[in-house]
Amino acid sequence: MLSSFFTAYLSNPLKLVKHPCISNSCRRYIDMSEKDYRFVVLLAFFMLGIFHGCGNTAHCAENDSGLINIAPNSKLPSFKLPDFKTRKPLTLKTDSGKPTIITFFSLIPPYREKRSLNLLEIQAKLDNQFDDKINSAAIFSDDQNSAALHRYIDDGLIKVKIWDDSARKLYNKYGIYMMPISVLLNSEGNLHAVIPYTEELKELITTNIRYLLGDLTKNQLKSSLQPKANITLSKEEKEYVRRVNYGRVMLARKMYPAAIREFSTAAKIMPDSIEALIGLGNVQLKAKKIKKAELYFNKALTINKDSDEALSGLGTCLYRQGKLKEALPILESAFIAEKPSLNVIVALADIYEQKGDIKKAVRLNKLAISRLISQD
Repeated sequence: MLSSFFTAYLSNPLKLVKHPCISNSCRRYIDMSEKDYRFVVLLAFFMLGIFHGCGNTAHCAENDSGLINIAPNSKLPSFKLPDFKTRKPLTLKTDSGKPTIITFFSLIPPYREKRSLNLLEIQAKLDNQFDDKINSAAIFSDDQNSAALHRYIDDGLIKVKIWDDSARKLYNKYGIYMMPISVLLNSEGNLHAVIPYTEELKELITTNIRYLLGDLTKNQLKSSLQPKANITLSKEEKEYVRRVNYGRVMLARKMYPAAIREFSTAAKIMPDSIEALIGLGNVQLKAKKIKKAELYFNKALTINKDSDEALSGLGTCLYRQGKLKEALPILESAFIAEKPSLNVIVALADIYEQKGDIKKAVRLNKLAISRLISQD
């Protein structure tokens, strides 16, 4: 039975989760405990040899690197790509003796286009700031919206040289899983850091480059990246934070009524802050009261339409109600957060599978597995 089971599903690994010998709930892992999900999916990937193309599984694990196919501190291969405008070949030697910034970007959908343009502007400023002390490459990794990219370059809105990876050869070789994203290498070409888009992106990249150039010690780097303590909280704000933190503890312990009480009290104290609303949404989601959860996440988004946590929650609610068309763009927005939730990754994998985009689905399932492995 095992032999026929293996053979029947080898051509489409994602069908494995539908097989009765595994679990029909794997595709809806939110209804399972994390321990059960870890066992089911690791078993599936072990049986189908999903990792065979990646060599050692450590090279598949996301760990702290943020790449699927490259382990932290591993050397990244040099590469050659055509210039997007002139089509002349461009070569980047990763072990050039200088730190390197490699930016992967796309211009679809609109939210990603906005972030990509901002990141390219940051990269242009960093190129000027550090001049010949660093190498850099801005890589277009999409086969859509190239006309818009030509227009932006011609209009002077993009001031860095664009490398064309529209076939996604380098994208797949490195194991990029979200865009826009910045990959930082040390002077020997080893992976130093992967930095997804965030509001503090310029500061994060600048600080890491200074470390790679020897301007900062490791302790100074760590210190500079520590969140700044807020010492000016009012009595009201302190009580709000205390209630939200208690609510999160109660939620983690599955004490849902107590969590609702704490989050609700916090929401009354500071009605224009979203943490308590997101907490209430997460409680209702865990309690499988999806409609109520959706209301709270929507309310949070009226306060901050770009909240990654609120987008993640709303997308998960729509996905679990079977509203896949509505869920997809919201989940894609949530996916480019600094660290997208496991809910978002698995939901997107399932939606892409149902749409027939098996390549994307397998990539996301690999990412989910690497996330689970790195938690052990």
